[in-house]
Amino acid sequence: MTDFSDVSKWNLIIDSTKNANILGEMIIQPIAAFEPSHLFSSSVVCVQVFSATAKPNWYKAGYLHQAVITPFSLGLALGESKFIPLYTPIIIKFLSFPNNYKISFEVQRYFKDCTFKVWEFIDN
Repeated sequence: MTDFSDVSKWNLIIDSTKNANILGEMIIQPIAAFEPSHLFSSSVVCVQVFSATAKPNWYKAGYLHQAVITPFSLGLALGESKFIPLYTPIIIKFLSFPNNYKISFEVQRYFKDCTFKVWEFIDN
């Protein structure tokens, strides 16, 4: 069984904060998706999302999308999509495409701010 508690086996890939474009209390431009340039080689990642301005009853942070590189210069194809809760870290194992993929995180449109963190699990 894999030991996910070993901190030395987790590499921080992204720790980034974005803000919506706000005028008064109105969101003019929602937060753009987080799209790290990293090419993942492990099927296991850990994701955690924070928002300093989230309301107490908010649970849903958004969706993590896996993008797979396609042949013949066609670009990226959608792999798996996973619901990501707010605040709670979640470990995800991608089954369909376990390596050589990218990710993007689509934030809920009503968020004013969002901090997105992703770690990749490396088990030699």
